[in-house]
Amino acid sequence: MKRTGLLLAMMFVSAGLWAQTTAGSISLAGGLEYSSNKSENVYGNVDYSSSSLNFRPSAGYFVIDNLEVGLQLGIGSGKSQYEGSAETKNSTFQVGPFARYYKFTSNERFAFTGTLSFQIGSGTSSTGQNELKTGSTSVSLVPGFTYFLSDKWALDFQLQGIGFTSYDPNKDVDNNNQNTFTFGASSLSPSLGFRFFITK
Repeated sequence: MKRTGLLLAMMFVSAGLWAQTTAGSISLAGGLEYSSNKSENVYGNVDYSSSSLNFRPSAGYFVIDNLEVGLQLGIGSGKSQYEGSAETKNSTFQVGPFARYYKFTSNERFAFTGTLSFQIGSGTSSTGQNELKTGSTSVSLVPGFTYFLSDKWALDFQLQGIGFTSYDPNKDVDNNNQNTFTFGASSLSPSLGFRFFITK
């Protein structure tokens, strides 16, 4: 009898986990993204260092099983400095849509994810007493995985993935955009966050 009860309980938990990503479910998430970089011998013997921290809340809706679409915000700050020069501080705000697909493994608590997102943003960049208004447009495809802690909570981990960004360092000057292409294997930029699910 005890063994039968245990099997039924396991089946109930498993069904609850799968229900998190069924059509009609809603997810609310918040993630932190940290990036750090240091280069030596840039422009002679000058060292360069930079770091940034971003908070990315999001809300999504499952249009079909395992496929979520929604809106994501990005609130960030960072700093960079060449040795012997003044430090530059940056602040950013981003907003845009995303789509995420969940591919479950044989372990029903674990799913690989792929997230496609598009964002537009604005911010400021200040060095000493000088402050510039900045802007950006970006698109990215990010791999990761989700571990389901319970029928309501999950832990997200994402890498940087592949992305393209068009950055305007000074909105008051025309035709000065800087375009960059990034690939996750070339830099350290992991993202860790929690996700809360509201099921039907």
